[in-house]
Amino acid sequence: MSTEIVKEIICPQCGETQKYKLYTGINCAENPELKDLILNETLFDWRCKRCNYFAAMAYPFLYTDPEKRYAICVSPAAGNTVEPTAAVKDFTKRIVKNLAELKEKILILDAGYDDIAVELVKNALCSIIRGTYKVPRVHAYYSRVSGEEMEFAVFLPKKEDPVYHSTKMDVYKQSQEVLRALDFVDPPQFLQADAKLAKKIIEDYQNI
Repeated sequence: MSTEIVKEIICPQCGETQKYKLYTGINCAENPELKDLILNETLFDWRCKRCNYFAAMAYPFLYTDPEKRYAICVSPAAGNTVEPTAAVKDFTKRIVKNLAELKEKILILDAGYDDIAVELVKNALCSIIRGTYKVPRVHAYYSRVSGEEMEFAVFLPKKEDPVYHSTKMDVYKQSQEVLRALDFVDPPQFLQADAKLAKKIIEDYQNI
C-alpha cells in the first residue's frame, strides 16, 4: 500500500508556509500514476503557490513492484542502511540516491534485465566515452534496448543535454558471464548496484 504524509514547509524565497505531500512508500501496482511521475522525473517537484519558486524536494522513500518482485529504496543521503522487511524478503532489493537512478532501475527491471550486468556494460561504455571525448568522468543511464543494441543516455561535463550511445547486446551477455564466473549472488539486504560495485566486480574477475 502506498503511504503518504503531509508536512508544512517554508518557501526559501518568500517565507510562505505551505503544505507539501510526501510519499514514504509507493506501491506501483496500486498507484501507477505515481510511477508515471517517477518516470517523468517530476515526483519531487515543488512550486510555491505564492511566488512561483521552484525546487526539487529530495527525501527517502520505498518503491515496490509486487508483481515483478523488486523494491527500491531512495536514499538521498548516501550510505544510509536500510533493513528489508518480511514483505520484500524475496524481492530484488536496490538502494539509489535520486529519482534519475530510481527511474533507471525501474526501466531495467521492468524490461527483465539484470541491473548489475547493465552496470558492467555501463562501466565498459563509459571507459570508451571518456577516452573518445577526453573527459575525466561521465554519467550514463540505461535508456532502452532496440533490436540487438542497448542504448544509454550519457551526460558529459558542462553539457546539459545527454548524448546517446549504444552497445551490442553481446556486451550485456558477456557481463552476465562475468557474474556467473564469480558466482555472484544478491545479498539479503538492499544493494547499491552502481559504478562503484561494477568496478569492484571487474577487479574481482580480473583476479580470478
